[in-house]
Amino acid sequence: MEKISLPKELAIKMVKGSGKRVIALFADPNCHYCQQFEQNLEDVNDITVYVFPYNILSVDSVYLSHAIWCSADPAQAWEGWMLRREQPGRVPAGCLFPNEKILELGAELQVRATPTIYFADGSRVEGSISARRVEEKLASIQSG
Repeated sequence: MEKISLPKELAIKMVKGSGKRVIALFADPNCHYCQQFEQNLEDVNDITVYVFPYNILSVDSVYLSHAIWCSADPAQAWEGWMLRREQPGRVPAGCLFPNEKILELGAELQVRATPTIYFADGSRVEGSISARRVEEKLASIQSG
């Protein structure tokens, strides 16, 4: 599988534990399966997740992602919304969110569903997967 390089400046970086294992996640904040996957990630340690807010479900998704992106702690705001439905604050005046760039990136990568998960070896999975499957995939990459 060919590795890909993603523009991390377009992502919300979430680190758990050592963060030594890395995935990228295209997710819509209103996507039930994305929320389910985020819940599953609670059982995965030592991981860095680069979340690309991929707003394809509704205009409300764009608003939520913009508010999360512009919050004081975007990672905490994303987790708060996805896991506990905590509303992010208002968007501060002048804070820009790169929605169009993220949509263009997703189109270029042919992301057609959320969640879409990219692993360090370049492989990807569409849809929510269990913590066990994430762990198995991460272990196979480390041993490979």
